[in-house]
Amino acid sequence: MAKHETEEDKIFQKFKDRIAGEPAQILRYCRGGEDPIWISGENIPQTTDIPNCSCGAKRIFEFQVMPQLLNHLKVDSLGESVDWGTLVVYTCAENCNQDNAYTEEFIWKQDFAKDSNL
Repeated sequence: MAKHETEEDKIFQKFKDRIAGEPAQILRYCRGGEDPIWISGENIPQTTDIPNCSCGAKRIFEFQVMPQLLNHLKVDSLGESVDWGTLVVYTCAENCNQDNAYTEEFIWKQDFAKDSNL
């Protein structure tokens, strides 16, 4: 990498390198495996930012929605565009099934860095 590259450039390059094998992927599933691939060094959640499940168990990373989905949704044709860097979904580590009902999960939205040229 060039000497003038910022930390944001390095993080984004790592993101690009990681998805290069499947650049059109729109969903990355990794429950209990790898960590999310962050697109920016900004707005990365701390453990304390992820609330526990309603059953009391911790939530863990399960999957992330990649920004490539925006191309398939054709959001640029909308008057007010939708945008994100990545959407990261955290689910109950105990995989609870409270009363056989749907359970609300937690999503973390990370935008592109404000000061980047991405």
